[in-house]
Amino acid sequence: MACTDDDGGTTNDNDISTADFLPLTNGNYWVYDVNGTLPNGTDSLYVAGDVQLNGNTYKQFMLDEAPYGFFSNAMDDNGVRKSGDRILLTGSAEVPFAADFPISINVSDFTILKENASSGNVLDTETGSIPYQYQEYTFDFNYTLTSTSQGNLATYTAPNGQVYNNVKVVELKLNLSVSTDVAAGGTSFEVTIMPAQDVLVSTRYFAEDIGVVHTATDVQYELNDFASVGVTLPIPQSVNEHQDEVLVNYQVN
Repeated sequence: MACTDDDGGTTNDNDISTADFLPLTNGNYWVYDVNGTLPNGTDSLYVAGDVQLNGNTYKQFMLDEAPYGFFSNAMDDNGVRKSGDRILLTGSAEVPFAADFPISINVSDFTILKENASSGNVLDTETGSIPYQYQEYTFDFNYTLTSTSQGNLATYTAPNGQVYNNVKVVELKLNLSVSTDVAAGGTSFEVTIMPAQDVLVSTRYFAEDIGVVHTATDVQYELNDFASVGVTLPIPQSVNEHQDEVLVNYQVN
């Protein structure tokens, strides 16, 4: 998996870090108020300790209870480490596509923040395909996951009115298509259940010496009309959801 800069060239992890936008000391914690059109609640995310993955030492993030928020879900039980000015994530996270299709994406050293990136800089990208069996159908979920810098903010006011200084903004985007094979008249043919579209766009705000102070996530998709070919799925034809995860309490060292 290659990281790319603004002009498409490969970068390395040797850029100097001059600040800390996700403090990784054991025992650090962040409490988020999660609200929106998706289920609401409170997530308490914390650094549990060290974990060895792929020959590197990471900090393992944990939650005491099942997460409500997309950011907390993406961090839970996964490893995070810093290399140069990059913050890297290794692990897996469930994609909030549909309750009856619990697909998850695995990443290894996926860049979730690069301090010195300029706005529009693609930080990382991951592509793949996930097969999922449902009744007699095998669905192929083809995805592209991309993280992109949205630049720096001298000050940022979160939805709860809290003001933060020196904030880095990163957009995480998941482009997804879904297809399956259908048998009819003695032959089988591929049916596109959902053409490629950005089903998830999540914007994270990293404040210096604090961590993620706000995550705004939109989940939306539009399925093709597939009933005519005999495919029946227990999911809505279209979805348009929004969620905010807002920091309300934290302790970092």
